Amino acid sequence: MLAVSGTVAEVKTRGRILIVDDENGPRQALRMLLKEDHDVFLAVDVPSAQALLGEQPIDLVITDLRMPRQTGVELLRWIKTHFHDIEVIILTGFGELDSAMTAVECGALAYVVKPFDTQVMLRHVEDGLAKRVEEMERRRLEELALEANRFETLGRFVTGMLHDLGTPLAVITGQLEIVLNKAEQDIPRDRLNVIHGQIGLCSDIVRSAMNFLRHETQRFSILNINDVAEACIGVSTPVTQKAGITVKRELAQNIPICEGDFVLLRQAVLNLINNACQAMETKEGTRELHLRTWREPDDICIAISDTGPGIAPELRTKIFDTFFSTKGERGTGLGLAAVKNIMRRHNGEVSVRENDWGGVEFVLRFPIRR
Repeated sequence: MLAVSGTVAEVKTRGRILIVDDENGPRQALRMLLKEDHDVFLAVDVPSAQALLGEQPIDLVITDLRMPRQTGVELLRWIKTHFHDIEVIILTGFGELDSAMTAVECGALAYVVKPFDTQVMLRHVEDGLAKRVEEMERRRLEELALEANRFETLGRFVTGMLHDLGTPLAVITGQLEIVLNKAEQDIPRDRLNVIHGQIGLCSDIVRSAMNFLRHETQRFSILNINDVAEACIGVSTPVTQKAGITVKRELAQNIPICEGDFVLLRQAVLNLINNACQAMETKEGTRELHLRTWREPDDICIAISDTGPGIAPELRTKIFDTFFSTKGERGTGLGLAAVKNIMRRHNGEVSVRENDWGGVEFVLRFPIRR
């Protein structure tokens, strides 16, 4: 694979290139051209190329446009569905330029007319490998930002949970002191029931914190978006109560299931809840946080809305950029960028708009599982 060491300028350009062509001559010509500087793999048709892509890490694919049974455009579409960061160069004949342009519209890096100019081909190969490295670097930075945001979110809400442990522990301590002072007498059963109940509350708080901490392998599972909403309301209760915020929920009944990573989706919703709480910190009068879910023809939606001061229209296109923040030194610029990244992973989207109270409403849309 391509080696990344700090910046794109430092990238070693040796890559792993797959050449797909049903004719041996062009396959071997490309192999001879590229083998000194790159690791070259060969496939004779679309199925063999797909099989090899499933087994080998590949950085760049060069495929003939016209092949028996399946075309290079069909291979391109398959690659962009399953390995969307792999760059593809299309080889085409003079009479196939319309199809070549279609390939570019489908995401091909470039098309090269046969017989190809070696310098043109080498330039496209290097451009493709450089673009691949840039995408890998961008994804690496996104992963770091997402993980940093997870710990930021974790600290914010677990702090509230641990603070809440103080109340039941104080009750337990007081009840035990009474019990110890009456050790030689019959212990009132109601006091034991209070202790038992408070210990259960402590266990629930600890369990909630541990569930938040768990971040297992990101495998999508079947879930109900209402369960995500309820979990986030529960976790954020210490924060909303401390800020004097009333939480209102309007969760649609019999909402369709969707596929997703529960931990990541919870992180996204918690980020939006935290933003809403911070937006209402200086709000005079009513402070309300609204969570609602509903179904659209092709999507399941969850919205987080507040009664804060809102976001200026000119900033609404910038707030999802990594490290952009409207909070000055208090903001990291990771929260909304993480939300956008999480939604992209779920083939969904996040949008922002003004609500009926002059605050903002963030809407997350997920494809319905068919």
